[in-house]
Amino acid sequence: MPEIIHSLFYPLSNAIMSGFMVVIFIYWIFAFLGVGLDSFDFGLDFDGPVETDLDVNTAVEPDSDVDANTHASTGKDVADPHTYHEKSETDTSHETGDHWFVRFLKFMNVGKVPFMLVLSTLKFFTWAGSLITTQITMVGNWGWKSIIILIPCFLIGIFLTKIVTNPLAKFLKKTGYQGEDKIEFLGRRGRMFSTIEHEKLGSAEFIIEKNPIKLNVISHSGEKINYGDSVIITDESKDKKVYFVTREISLEQN
Repeated sequence: MPEIIHSLFYPLSNAIMSGFMVVIFIYWIFAFLGVGLDSFDFGLDFDGPVETDLDVNTAVEPDSDVDANTHASTGKDVADPHTYHEKSETDTSHETGDHWFVRFLKFMNVGKVPFMLVLSTLKFFTWAGSLITTQITMVGNWGWKSIIILIPCFLIGIFLTKIVTNPLAKFLKKTGYQGEDKIEFLGRRGRMFSTIEHEKLGSAEFIIEKNPIKLNVISHSGEKINYGDSVIITDESKDKKVYFVTREISLEQN
């Protein structure tokens, strides 16, 4: 028994991955017991340019709306926002550079297979690779540098996870699994992170289940809506990449 524990937590690479596996194991215990599942809601939905905002808000209004997950630059006019599609060279570069992580998740069948199942499988293969490598090589003598082996183990784990989840994704598709429930944004209240008017695109932040999310927005009536104003989503484009908002009128303003 002491030898097994020693192998699981030595060297550092094994200790790191064993720690991750303990967390994953605890998660699945709670999942099977049906306890506290709301705390593990990751809200992964790839149908629109939704960004969870982890930045510290400032009181300075930006001259342009730069958002890692937006598909359009602030200040560009949109002829028909309901059928809006980005075609500029700048937008293409944003899509190429900013959405690699989303494409990676799709490659890993996230959306077709529950996210935590994919993550658990990937962690398991990385953990197993680390244990095997440290047993058949001299990595144990590297000390903290042994964490280097996690890189190839992780890369191999990616492809093994892809192979393992492919048949599961096909099975779940036949059962009608459609991924996580879509978030309904119509009627949501939020706060402007830019000033918009006419057909100018901007961004606004909305609190969805205690999580701040930024969306591309445009004034529904074309009226000017200032930075910091409270708004309500009244409509959306067909591709759900742009949302129409109106200023929320409070009793104090009346």
